[in-house]
Amino acid sequence: MALQGSLAGMGIAEILQLAGVQQKTGILHVTREGDGTALDILMVGGRIVGCRADRPDRRELLGQRLLAARVITKEQLGKAIKRAKKGTKDGPVLIGEALIEADAIDKSTRDHFVMLQLRERLCGIFEWTRGAYRFESKERGFTQATRPTLSAEAILMDGFRMMDEWPLIRSKIGDLSEVFKILRNPEDGESDAEALERVLDDAFSEFVGDDDDFGDAGGGLGRNERTVFDLVDGKNTVQQIVDLSRLGEFEACKALVSLESDGYVGPLNPRRRARRRRGRRQTPLALIGQVLLNLAVLGVIVGAVMLLPATQIQLDANAAAVAAETAERLHTNRIIAIGMALDVFRFEHGAYPEALEELVQTGLIDAAMLDDTSGLRYISVGTDYDLR
Repeated sequence: MALQGSLAGMGIAEILQLAGVQQKTGILHVTREGDGTALDILMVGGRIVGCRADRPDRRELLGQRLLAARVITKEQLGKAIKRAKKGTKDGPVLIGEALIEADAIDKSTRDHFVMLQLRERLCGIFEWTRGAYRFESKERGFTQATRPTLSAEAILMDGFRMMDEWPLIRSKIGDLSEVFKILRNPEDGESDAEALERVLDDAFSEFVGDDDDFGDAGGGLGRNERTVFDLVDGKNTVQQIVDLSRLGEFEACKALVSLESDGYVGPLNPRRRARRRRGRRQTPLALIGQVLLNLAVLGVIVGAVMLLPATQIQLDANAAAVAAETAERLHTNRIIAIGMALDVFRFEHGAYPEALEELVQTGLIDAAMLDDTSGLRYISVGTDYDLR
């Protein structure tokens, strides 16, 4: 049975799970509908050994990742690129292999960054809901699986976790150019026993795997949180923290959100963040309100032309009817806009506001919108609300 079809009928999670269970060897071609972005997922015996992008972002290339993390220099990367282009009589040379040959990095460093690249590319396609897939069977040996591989189950767990947590993380950190500063030190107020435990953890941290974020890295912080905290200096942007931490965008941003929630770090320019959030929040609502208002006005004009009255009495009656209907439509449109704002508020705060005025205070709607909805009834019950 050929493994191919539409992503609308079978999601990428089910596809990878099926390929893993059947221990397939070959290339899974996935194309996203709309922009035509395509990925080739290489599998051997049901395990994922690579992922090729047809139009990779420059930042996600292995050489650029190593450069951004300050693992290699521009000169070392330049030489490796020339070596890779030159190749050998047996075929092309990968950038990672060229850097290893030049003693710029070791194999473990190469494997770490390759695995990071692989995980992020694969997890990204979990957001693809429309497109096509096709599995092309190959014989074993079609690719050299000399690097660490991923099981389908492992990437499924990563993908589902990222889909669940990314929306909240992005709502907190929507701009990778933002800069954070330290508000308080995790070691402040720690006991002598806690300080000793932190020192011992630091001393034996080399024996803990790169992916281990369990346990305490000192001061009540997890290892990823400690890594990110040490990079917050009031100068590094979020993007630089992501690059230097070597954790990947998801894990680094997740740690940064946790640090901010616990009060250890905060934005260097809170006002800039507030302005950006207000602009981002109001734009969709403003556009919807403007469209609805334009439609209402257009309806008034069309109705007036089609129902042109013969007498002054008919004119007055029609005008009153049109005005009443227009007012009712605008009232309904504003309720819709307020409902959308309520959903945004719940997404960011975990519950609906006690009063509609909180939507104005957080910049989700204008005060005029509430003034034009006199008599509106709103009751909040935490996880639900009644608005009429």
